[in-house]
Amino acid sequence: MSTQDVALVKIRGATFIPSAWISRPSDGDGTLEYKGDAREFTPHAVNTGRCRVEQEAVVDFTDDSLVSYADTGTSVERITDPDGTVNLRRGKASCDDIACTDPLWHDEYVEFDMHASASNPLSSHADPVDYHLEATVWRDGAVDIRGRHDGFPCFEFYVQTDFGDFRPLYRHDFRETGDEPLALAGPMDYEFERRL
Repeated sequence: MSTQDVALVKIRGATFIPSAWISRPSDGDGTLEYKGDAREFTPHAVNTGRCRVEQEAVVDFTDDSLVSYADTGTSVERITDPDGTVNLRRGKASCDDIACTDPLWHDEYVEFDMHASASNPLSSHADPVDYHLEATVWRDGAVDIRGRHDGFPCFEFYVQTDFGDFRPLYRHDFRETGDEPLALAGPMDYEFERRL
């Protein structure tokens, strides 16, 4: 390892709903809402329960290893009946389809995929939130990503080298693009490329 090489590079990704609650049409007379994450863009929301999906990939060049972490936030459904009665249900989406795969090590860099697919466990017909990144991490700390994702909700990706500050790699804000939850259906809507 040369003096310009780094030991650790972490890529952190998350999806979130900025508002505290979002409404949805109800099959009955009540008001149906799902809890959001009540936050804005930040690399520090991991392990707070304020992400729909969260994922980390940690590249350790000291032993050429790739360690990954994945989690989902708790989904909360609130139905308020016309008489004011409130009914709550909670559930947690599976992490089975949130993974880092296919690491390929080279002398100066490693390539791997980061992908996620998770849906609201409280709705049997919910479309999943999806993203897929192809990442290249260089021994000098440079990161190249090429990815695609749904139009909803918000998406954020950051990079950190050797326990330094997190730097933004990419952000998508559905409030700026006009996307709605219907953007979860069908193929992924957006593509992007970034290098840091």
